[in-house]
Amino acid sequence: MKFDMKKEGLETVLLTWQAELMRWIWSLNGEVDSRMAHAHLQESETPMSRASSINFLNTMAGEGFLAYREATTKGGWKRLYEPSKIASDEEVFSRTIAERIIDKARRELLED
Repeated sequence: MKFDMKKEGLETVLLTWQAELMRWIWSLNGEVDSRMAHAHLQESETPMSRASSINFLNTMAGEGFLAYREATTKGGWKRLYEPSKIASDEEVFSRTIAERIIDKARRELLED
């Protein structure tokens, strides 16, 4: 994630397609896998590759914004994602991101 002061809303920290995907995940009342995420993006104004979808979901899980569990399928294992407690909806996510940005700025710019 990069902070872009020229953008507004979620797009200050996420690319347009990433914001679209997160908003879609928040609108669901359940889990989503990478295939579903990719299919959603293919129908949106910002289609992306399946690899990009998977990498983004894994990055968001690594940052703690998405929770996941692994499930077995005919082809092996897959991850099922859902919003985590620190990103349960857009408002909570935005608050969490703002706190992280402010904390980082304090550490890097104000403290010796």
